[in-house]
Amino acid sequence: MKELQLKAVTIAKKAEDRKREIESDRNIPIDLISEVKEAGLVRMWATSECGGTETSVSEVSSIISRMAYYSGSMAWVTGVTNCSSLITGFISDEMAQGLYQKDNAMIGGFAGPTGMATMEGNQLRVKGKWSWGSGVTHCSHIVAGTAIIEGDKMVGTAIVFFNPDEVTFHDNWQVMGLKGTHSIDYSVKSTLIPKERWTYFPVKSPIGESLLYRFSFLGALSVSIAAVGKGMAERALDEIKKIAMIKSPFGQGKLLSDRPDFQEHMAKAIGNYKAAESLLKSTITEVEQEVKSGPCSIKSKANLRLATAHATVLNTEVVNSCYHLAGGSAIWQDGKLEELFRDMNVVSQHGMVNRGNYRTAGAVHLDRVVPEFLL
Repeated sequence: MKELQLKAVTIAKKAEDRKREIESDRNIPIDLISEVKEAGLVRMWATSECGGTETSVSEVSSIISRMAYYSGSMAWVTGVTNCSSLITGFISDEMAQGLYQKDNAMIGGFAGPTGMATMEGNQLRVKGKWSWGSGVTHCSHIVAGTAIIEGDKMVGTAIVFFNPDEVTFHDNWQVMGLKGTHSIDYSVKSTLIPKERWTYFPVKSPIGESLLYRFSFLGALSVSIAAVGKGMAERALDEIKKIAMIKSPFGQGKLLSDRPDFQEHMAKAIGNYKAAESLLKSTITEVEQEVKSGPCSIKSKANLRLATAHATVLNTEVVNSCYHLAGGSAIWQDGKLEELFRDMNVVSQHGMVNRGNYRTAGAVHLDRVVPEFLL
């Protein structure tokens, strides 16, 4: 992992140095994305047969967090496209290698079944529009979730893998934060997808024996999103500490670091960060231990969604607190806290980690029936 993390941090630092360019273009530069691909950072969860490293969820969480410390957009694109490589543990080797055979292979998109498809033999005729396509303009295949329709009924759900020339990109990523992720919409009107480029989804049993693929599929995605928030919160604490050591608000006569009220707020922010860090780490570790002896349980899947949602809520509070504690020093576009404030408040809106996950996790802990595909 040390080698992967070193490469990841090196690239993320370059992205931080090119923040203005990235936010202006609303996309990661091609040369930096090429470095991400060459480093294997979008294959960390791919099978070894596909050139992947089958890196553990806990290790990938650490890598993405360290990237986010420097560049939220770079960490986000790397994290979510790496998640797509997890599918290789659930499909045939032939299909997996077809998707990842090229050196520049990178898969991204939206797996929620917002599209519609009909069966034509063993092929799918697909139409629809998808959002949150982070990094899709850099991808060799673009994933899209779809409902399979027969007559007037939905008979299943699937994900398809479009070739880039099969989709229409909608350049609509004008947002407040994570500007560089270029998480645009994309659509198709009527595209026939051959059997080697679609599979039923959510996935069920893994093909291989690797413990990685026993981990919750959607839980792994939520961990990646929460890891971005963790890295941002850590950076926010470091930034406000630097400001507190040199800033003395006009007319108050003391450095921020010497004011009791500031010290109290700082301690609360640190406490929230440490609580989030501990919850996320311990939950991931518990699940990784559980899958050594069998599949991931429903309760563990719920715990993952609870941990990632709660960690994101706490880390959002950390970033927001640091922003407000800095006062007028936080508002400048060249400053880090302004960037972190914008980015973190976009991370917190993602469906995998937003507050809606509390209800799902709570229902499981109250022994209510929750469809497993939600977890």
